[in-house]
Amino acid sequence: MLPNGFKVGGIRSGLSKKAGKKDLALFISESPAHAAGMFTQNVAKAAPVLIDIDRLEKGDRFFGVIANSGCANACTGTRGAKDAEYMCSSVEKAFNLNEKSVLCASTGVIGQYLNISKNKFRDSIDLLKNSVGVSPKCEDDAVLAIMTTDTFVKKTCRKVKVKNGETKIWGCVKGAGMIHPNLQGFHATMLSFILTDADIGGKSLQKILEKSVEKSFNCVSVDGDTSTNDTVIVLANGQSETGNLSKNDMTNFIKAFDDLTLELAKSMARDGEGATKFVEIEVKNTKTKNDAKLIASTVATSPLFKTAVFGADANWGRVLAAVGRAGVNFDLGKVDIYIGGVHTFKNGFALNFSEQTAKKALLKKEIQVVIDLKAGKESSKYYTCDFSYDYVKINGDYRS
Repeated sequence: MLPNGFKVGGIRSGLSKKAGKKDLALFISESPAHAAGMFTQNVAKAAPVLIDIDRLEKGDRFFGVIANSGCANACTGTRGAKDAEYMCSSVEKAFNLNEKSVLCASTGVIGQYLNISKNKFRDSIDLLKNSVGVSPKCEDDAVLAIMTTDTFVKKTCRKVKVKNGETKIWGCVKGAGMIHPNLQGFHATMLSFILTDADIGGKSLQKILEKSVEKSFNCVSVDGDTSTNDTVIVLANGQSETGNLSKNDMTNFIKAFDDLTLELAKSMARDGEGATKFVEIEVKNTKTKNDAKLIASTVATSPLFKTAVFGADANWGRVLAAVGRAGVNFDLGKVDIYIGGVHTFKNGFALNFSEQTAKKALLKKEIQVVIDLKAGKESSKYYTCDFSYDYVKINGDYRS
């Protein structure tokens, strides 16, 4: 269910070496839209990331995003920048849009050039122009075209009742490996594109996105690796014709927006490369929210913890070791740890829990780990997955 005034689609253009795979997607608005974006903090930013940051700093309205899989266009220098610019300008010319009114994104192998034959790429854009639409198939085609090692299409939508009618939000994400987003405003790799027909200005949209990302995409990790290409872009074209949102309307919109981004973030952890289990880590009763998030992140990125989850081993020692090296001061004598609902560690000492009960809990597809520091009133959640044999297989021959 796309918001009013948006069309999406995806085709095979040949940018990906994988036979038959769709590899070029377009998300486009019929009218100029306010935009907001957040991007990787990795110093080695890909060419599309640098171009988007520059365009968002200088521009006010945008019509869409062109995105490809099969090549990250990262660490490709001047040629990479020109190729990314060409992707954008090809869409602008095909749709008769203003210059620099289209954004771009790429995902795939780092260090390789986009295999752009200009005549062939122009033909691909013409094909893409005729392929975009509003049907569920068009939505799926667009998401399939940005997927790499993902195993399923990740998309979702929300309807928000407002005073003058209804607004819609639609979002998609790709990401299963090299997932540990560390996104910030413009002061997978994970790519996410969010579309809404609400009438929201660029500055307000940016604030909404930044707050939402901090509770969603910046709270998910598959393997602890922050990509060169992580990108989240939001377009708001105002075609719901509901006018400016009231304070109450905005509250409802933000709630729906946050719910959407969190669902997308969790879907990446559920689809982590080789993953067999989804894990929610909650750290509670800390002095500051940053303390809670830092501890949760450290546990979520611990290979020893993640392999223990795969093996259904309630090894609280690995959890505690990660907590202890997170860089947060705490009183060990107050710490409690619950794994899969089983109380394994209390006030600084191991409990005599049933290993059989714990193993049964850890054999489930969804597992919760709770760490209680009893030091304050703040808390945070982080989302991850286990490490299996298949993770190594997938990443051992990723380029080949």
